[in-house]
Amino acid sequence: MNVWKRDFYRIKLLGLLVLLTVFFCWLIGRMTSASGDGQIVLNEICSSNFTLVRDDNGAYSDYVELYNGGSETVLLDGYYLSDDPDSPWKYPLSSISLEPGAYHIVWLDGTDDPQTERVGFGISRHGEEIFLSRRDTGEIVDSVKVPELVYNTSYGRIRDGEAGWEKMTATAGSSNGMADILPSIELESPVFSVESGFYEEPFALEISAGEGETIYYTLDGSDPSPDGTPYREPILIEDISDRENVHSARTDLAPTRDYTPPFPVDKAVVVRAASFNELENTMSETALGVYFIGYGQKEIYDGLPVLSIVTDPDNLFDYESGIYVNGAAMDEYKKHGMQDGVLADSYVDENGETQYRYMASNAFRNGKEWERESTISYFDGEHRYCFTQDVGIRTAGQSTRSNPKKSLNIYGRTIYDENALFPYDFFPGNVYSTVKLRIAEDIKDAFLVSLAENRDVSIQRAEPSVVFLNGEYWGIYDIRERYKEEYLQNHYGVSAGNVWIMDADVAAVGDGEAQEAYQYMYDLITECDLSYDDVYAMVCECIDVQSLIDYCCINLYVNNRDVSFSTNTALWRTIEPEDSEYGDCKWRWMLFDLDVTLDPESVGMEDNWLFQEPVVQSLMKNEQFRRQFCITYMDIANTVYNYDNVHEELMEWKEIYGEQIVLDRNRFADMSYTEEDLDLYITEMDDFFKERFQIAMAELKDRFGLERELADVTVVRKNYGGGYNSNQYGHT
Repeated sequence: MNVWKRDFYRIKLLGLLVLLTVFFCWLIGRMTSASGDGQIVLNEICSSNFTLVRDDNGAYSDYVELYNGGSETVLLDGYYLSDDPDSPWKYPLSSISLEPGAYHIVWLDGTDDPQTERVGFGISRHGEEIFLSRRDTGEIVDSVKVPELVYNTSYGRIRDGEAGWEKMTATAGSSNGMADILPSIELESPVFSVESGFYEEPFALEISAGEGETIYYTLDGSDPSPDGTPYREPILIEDISDRENVHSARTDLAPTRDYTPPFPVDKAVVVRAASFNELENTMSETALGVYFIGYGQKEIYDGLPVLSIVTDPDNLFDYESGIYVNGAAMDEYKKHGMQDGVLADSYVDENGETQYRYMASNAFRNGKEWERESTISYFDGEHRYCFTQDVGIRTAGQSTRSNPKKSLNIYGRTIYDENALFPYDFFPGNVYSTVKLRIAEDIKDAFLVSLAENRDVSIQRAEPSVVFLNGEYWGIYDIRERYKEEYLQNHYGVSAGNVWIMDADVAAVGDGEAQEAYQYMYDLITECDLSYDDVYAMVCECIDVQSLIDYCCINLYVNNRDVSFSTNTALWRTIEPEDSEYGDCKWRWMLFDLDVTLDPESVGMEDNWLFQEPVVQSLMKNEQFRRQFCITYMDIANTVYNYDNVHEELMEWKEIYGEQIVLDRNRFADMSYTEEDLDLYITEMDDFFKERFQIAMAELKDRFGLERELADVTVVRKNYGGGYNSNQYGHT
């Protein structure tokens, strides 16, 4: 046999040995993973269940899926789950029977209740090891080291019960064969040659990534993928404002309106890019660049911050899941709302409830299931680039969801970005993880609230900002504080987790305990005779009386016609006492939503809904309260909403918002809206306060039977350290 033949047979024998080795490894894997009667294994694990599947309590808990890969039914009694190899018998499973080929979900929500399949530990989304053990044999039946997972994904066996795990789309309670295998996010993000910003001249954008990686990019806000456009050469970045509108041209953003702007809106270039190594099934986080070209010539943006929101268009406009579009909700309404071939404004459904056309939109869906991942980039008033952060967005507000332009809540979360807090203090001295983008073409609410900054009510500060959505001009908004726990921490120094918040008679923070405490306060005030000072003193230990009076007086003075304790009213208190000014467990009021105000036709104090509230009527029986109320009302009339003060501030707000209000109206509602219409709007606000003082004082005198006449008083202040703020007699 010659040398060539000997080498040939050696190679053939070596190949056979390799095949046998692979076969035996596969066989051993099958034996240790799934084969055998009654074999229970870990099959799928989720460590960041944001909106995938709810447990029996309606919560989105971490979970472990067990699978019976054997041929016999197995009783889970005697099996244990643990995240500690030194303590494998940590949490016992219940006596449920798991049939062959069946799945069973165990919820990991931090509580320990085997009867409800709840286990007393969670899984770190950064990864940890999970163990399944049997007490009777003293063995660890199965274990898996869970890697770091992106939210709403899982780590599962590629085939149920078999060896081989991958990151995948979740399939809780069903076969993993239905899942999509996901790439691991391991690569560095692509690097852009020019950072986001405002530039006067066009330029070529270069994108670079690691060796062996392919970059894919998009220009429409959509998520980059290997199915998209590969980066081959520099991208020309220029002003694209004269190109056809895309999102602005949609006619399905409002159930009762289909207006679109008859002009090309201003635009920015949005570049999203990610790198992929398809052989290793790895990818990078998505990089983003937002570029405004030639805006130095567009004076309408001068001095105004700009906020860019970028998100995959499906997150907004998908028929089923888009949060901004009429979508499936409108078609559902059409099934029952057509009358004689015309879509009715409302109809009564089979449950006797009235359904309204203006609400026939996906935008009216609530809850975190309707939160969508987005990326915001912020540029300050000088148009300097400040930061980019991945966030969640939801539609916000009430009836305004029916408009083509909608308010949005923005949520910073660690599932989206390393930092939950925004790296920029929109409101000096306070840092937040959530803010609201509130539509701002009607400035009344933000303006009236801002003037009440130094009163004993909470207010939501506002910062104007022009918003661009996926690169298209989306109007003038206010970045607003939100009444959440971190707001109270920022403004009142109270501890996290030690507050209750009520909103329109319903607990917003605190659930049942907050509801009970609120009801106790309500009953105490309305059922007791407060004409007795000792009983009134007891009430004063339960509420901040000055806060309630300020709240009522402000709403009354601006003639708010859309407020009662069950409408547009919020209040808060600490749960347990704290050693601080506001840690006294007293209820305090929070001012918001002053949109339906400034009507020159006053309804009068007695007919205002707040004056008809049982709490206010009961307190009015006390002489101290009545006196404090009258003094406060006059104080607010003479200071907060004094005409000279209001006029000066209003002219400043007009200067800031004016041109943008006109452009915004042209963009979303009415091309014929002009600066003359804006002037009329501002004049009506100004006239209200010009006439309001005399009307308000007449109403006060009539309601409280005040005698004598008003007189001008000049206060000369020499002792600048004197004066005080009395809870009994109001501001001095």
